[in-house]
Amino acid sequence: MGASSGVLYRTDTQADIQQFASDKNLGDKYTVVMPYWLLTSSNVNALQSTDKLAGIITVINGTDPEYTIAARPVTLASPDTTCPNCEFGLYANSPDQHQWNPTGTGLLYEQFDFPIYALNTMDERNTVSYNSVIQAATLNSVRSYNNYPLKALQFNSFMWGAQDAATCLRRGWCTPVGGASVWATPSFNISSTDDKKIVVVSAAMDSRSLFHDLTLGVQSSITGMVTLLVVAEALSRSSIPLDSMPKHILYTLFSAEAWGFSGSQRFVQDISNPVNCVKPPARGSGCSYPFHADLDFTRINPANIDMILETGQVGAINPSSGSGPSLYAHIDSLQPSASEMLLRQVIQLGSSTSNSSGEAKMVPVQAANADGVQRGLPPSSAMSFLKARGNIPVVVLTDYQKQMSPLTSQDMDDSWDPVNTVNAIQQAASVISRTTWLQAQGVSDPAAMTPAQQQAITSIQVDTQLVKDLLYCLSRNYSCPLVDKYLNVTASPFLPTRLPHYSGTVYSQSQPFPIFAWSFLANMTDVKNLTSTTPPTTGCSSRSAVVKCSEDEFCVGDQCIRSLTRYHDAYGVGIGMAEDSSYFVKDASKPTWTEST
Repeated sequence: MGASSGVLYRTDTQADIQQFASDKNLGDKYTVVMPYWLLTSSNVNALQSTDKLAGIITVINGTDPEYTIAARPVTLASPDTTCPNCEFGLYANSPDQHQWNPTGTGLLYEQFDFPIYALNTMDERNTVSYNSVIQAATLNSVRSYNNYPLKALQFNSFMWGAQDAATCLRRGWCTPVGGASVWATPSFNISSTDDKKIVVVSAAMDSRSLFHDLTLGVQSSITGMVTLLVVAEALSRSSIPLDSMPKHILYTLFSAEAWGFSGSQRFVQDISNPVNCVKPPARGSGCSYPFHADLDFTRINPANIDMILETGQVGAINPSSGSGPSLYAHIDSLQPSASEMLLRQVIQLGSSTSNSSGEAKMVPVQAANADGVQRGLPPSSAMSFLKARGNIPVVVLTDYQKQMSPLTSQDMDDSWDPVNTVNAIQQAASVISRTTWLQAQGVSDPAAMTPAQQQAITSIQVDTQLVKDLLYCLSRNYSCPLVDKYLNVTASPFLPTRLPHYSGTVYSQSQPFPIFAWSFLANMTDVKNLTSTTPPTTGCSSRSAVVKCSEDEFCVGDQCIRSLTRYHDAYGVGIGMAEDSSYFVKDASKPTWTEST
């Protein structure tokens, strides 16, 4: 198919779209420019049925009054399905599973045989493009679209397509959607045979939307990711070393979760099955076939997983009541008794935790099933663990009881409430960090703690400024001081600012957030930071010619650290990798998401 082109036609309202569809005097092919919130299935079908449509340019955030954030309608509909990823979740075979996203239109899953592009004035280059398109479309409007010359736009970008994922992979036209998950533990000597139970703290790291390069997912994923990182920082302050506790703590940040829980499913699959390394690497650790960058994940015994605490959407961007945000603790409905004790502790801590700085208003935490309805877990990484072993106690903390945010999988999920969002994340982090600490210590009744334990848990305080900094860095400015501290990004000639949270494709270079998460968690679980009074070796980056880290250390933030923090492949478990590093579909009933090369 050749390049598509069309005269630019501006539509600012629903009436404008209806006018375009009914105008019999329009004889050319047109590229319709519209606000993002008008990009609905019904509008697209109406435009396409005219046989006058060449393509669509949708504006997510512009400078004209019709396209600003302030112009966005109060009521939005998620473009995802009414139950995102539920076909791959814990209740996939349940005929009456709860529909967590009832406003979902399914637009993400529709097929279009014409190009759709998005404009967002998020930087100078995109603003120039936006201005050019809007000025040209406005000029055409003034000329009533029939007084020539008229301004047109041609689409030249090309993407491969094939019948399905299996065909596309076989032809070499596609690559699996995915990236790198990150896991870390303060227990540097964790072993699959040490018989110590494991407390898992989890969150997703990626999001999805119609336009991958614009995907932020502030509500969908960033708030959960921020919460986990803040939890790790808070727990690192414990006066009782975390690696000396009766149970291990394991942090997991999964990538490609928005694509059929691909990150968590692959992680659970890999830790649950012995590795038969057919082809060892020429040097270093890991395995060349089947490929694994390292084999440290085999030190995690899934049978020892004692409980899972997960954070989902906790942005509290649209509180359900005028009194402010709330947090809800969800448990599995198939085996609820397994999680009841953990749920009670979360609720108890949620009613007693407070912010030491005095800045945050108490955010109430309540059981999601307090209304008597057993909805089960919302879409979450914990489902991947429960599908392998159903009796693990699990609590998933969100800011909704029964309905996800309408911003779910939205390209407009790009902002947060400076008060409610910070307060909700802070409360979620406080509850999860203290619950994790008590569980790792084996304390079921906080009233029975020893003086040393009371002192230690008091030292676990959530850093409010860190919450604010992470929100800013992960959604608006990747060159912020916090990220620069770890990755020296300001040394780059092109400073990264707002970066998408789309997971990308497996083994691609665009993995900035896993890289930051790895660096941050490695620093928080550094053995020296947790157990030693000896200052760390510094200068490994700024003075690399003379300062060298030892073989079992990493250089993070210009200092040598020793930590069990690792990446783990994240792509659909329905896809396999052959010995020649090509990919193939091995089980089409499981996630097999791919993207054009």
